[in-house]
Amino acid sequence: MYHKVAKLVPVLLFFLGLLTIGSPSASANILDSATVSPTCNGYTITVSGRNLDISGVTWQVNYTILVAASDGTTFTINDSIQVFPDSSLNFSASATKPAGPATQSISLSGTATLVDSNGDSFNTVNIAFTPAALNCSQSTPPPCAASSSNTSNFNGTPIAAGDFIWFNANFTAGGIPSSGATINFTNSTIQFTADQNYTLAVPNAQITFSPSAQCTSTSFDSITNTWMTTVPVSGDDEIFLSGLAFPVPAGFANVGGRVTSNVVWSGTFSSSTGGVSMQWKWGAAVYTSFTTNYNQLNVKAGHQHACGMNNGDHAGTPEGTNPSTGQPWGRYVTGGARGGGGSNFTGSWSGTLSVSPACPSSAIIRKLSLRERGAFCKA
Repeated sequence: MYHKVAKLVPVLLFFLGLLTIGSPSASANILDSATVSPTCNGYTITVSGRNLDISGVTWQVNYTILVAASDGTTFTINDSIQVFPDSSLNFSASATKPAGPATQSISLSGTATLVDSNGDSFNTVNIAFTPAALNCSQSTPPPCAASSSNTSNFNGTPIAAGDFIWFNANFTAGGIPSSGATINFTNSTIQFTADQNYTLAVPNAQITFSPSAQCTSTSFDSITNTWMTTVPVSGDDEIFLSGLAFPVPAGFANVGGRVTSNVVWSGTFSSSTGGVSMQWKWGAAVYTSFTTNYNQLNVKAGHQHACGMNNGDHAGTPEGTNPSTGQPWGRYVTGGARGGGGSNFTGSWSGTLSVSPACPSSAIIRKLSLRERGAFCKA
């Protein structure tokens, strides 16, 4: 009897092994899908997946979108979207991002990859685009546009060479439709006189009012030199418009570290739809240590509804830390420009100006050739 049992044991183990092989366990950390709904002015990306391992890591989906234009040029969008597991360890997340605007026919392709905060990469999926091609050469009308100049002054506090002046502007908007809108701020300059006449070129700004946005966020696109901000359609009482970090040159000492004229911030506002109005103002604060790497500033994009920033700081406040010292940028604010130091991280505001971009009439648009329309849009 013992011998019969002994002979059966290997056979049973063999069949148990087959059963184990034939019953695969559920795979962990899976990105199931990534879809993009593009427009000529941006896109919405949605990702979903399952079975996240939540042992002390955070998760995001890195994605690459390749845009091929009808004139043969291409460019690549590299970005990420953070994801969080639900009670079943599944995830779904969506984000709307501004891009462009495109002014010709484009086709799109791309991939998305699930990664964790340890630097591990998991599976990659092809992005499904709906639609996968767009004709933006005729669908993008000339924008409604208006120029504006906002004049104010600095206080008398001397500004030391080597310090930085943080120029920052914010606005509110009215007339935003429920479907959303895009506002651009371009050709912006700041002019003043100190030891010489200065004309500073300010980065462009693109603000997208998105029906899917739950809070206000901003980042800096160093390739296009543009602040890219996304806002809920309901807006905020202060929305970050644009910012410039100006390293104070040694020549300022020749005039006692003072600006000797009014300071004029000018630029062109344009909107993707008619009936939109803006009210804008600006401030300027001095920092003894700062950076022109704008994404290190972690600028607060809205006063009341900035993503992940539950404090009373004004829009335009640098909420990040100096990577060299680990200290918040706010530790370095001092008196000068339009600020008094302390907790005045943006400087006091200038007067508020109202701007209502004027839209070209449909009669004018119909008479323009495609080439003329392209030139008109760039004006």
